[in-house]
Amino acid sequence: MFILSTLEDDVRIAPQDLGKPVEAAITASLERTFLDKVITGLGLVVTLYDIMSIGEGYVYHSDGGAHYKVKFRVVVFRPFRDELLVGKVHKMTEEGMFVDLGFFKDVLVPPHGLPDPSFWHAQDEAWLWKVEGQDLFFEKGLPLRFKVQSVRFHAPPTLAEQQEQAEKEEPVRGSKERPYVPMEVVGRADGDGLGMVHWYAADGEEMAE
Repeated sequence: MFILSTLEDDVRIAPQDLGKPVEAAITASLERTFLDKVITGLGLVVTLYDIMSIGEGYVYHSDGGAHYKVKFRVVVFRPFRDELLVGKVHKMTEEGMFVDLGFFKDVLVPPHGLPDPSFWHAQDEAWLWKVEGQDLFFEKGLPLRFKVQSVRFHAPPTLAEQQEQAEKEEPVRGSKERPYVPMEVVGRADGDGLGMVHWYAADGEEMAE
């Protein structure tokens, strides 16, 4: 689920921070730049692990800040295919179920990733699985066990794309109605032991949150 990745970056230390210890100033700058950010093709940066090397500082004539070539390592969230994860269902729509891992909530379990046969229950705004003559509902706020199918990275929406969607009266990607999601985990909950955790609790009792 987490990987250690080595990165390099040119770090600028602003003039007002030049009095601070170099490593402390660089650490603060790296954390502002990378923490809780998605790096396309890599994943979500969770924490700065360490700084491996700091090059000599240099100053441009037109810039009062100091610039350093820095090599460092970060801990990145990038789950692998078929990895087993547990998160809480935080939203359900006809598009599927959205799952919150606590630090990352852009997880989608689409309809084809639900146990068969599953149906959208519009009145309760919930998905249900028909099994052995009974309806098992997926429930918001409760833990769901699922397997990772893929990790998708999405480029920011272009102005032309947004204008086209607006003209078609479609939800505009990057708007409040349809927020931009730089990284999305797609999962499935249609295998043995997958689905709502409390379905599999001992004696059929619901598992405490």
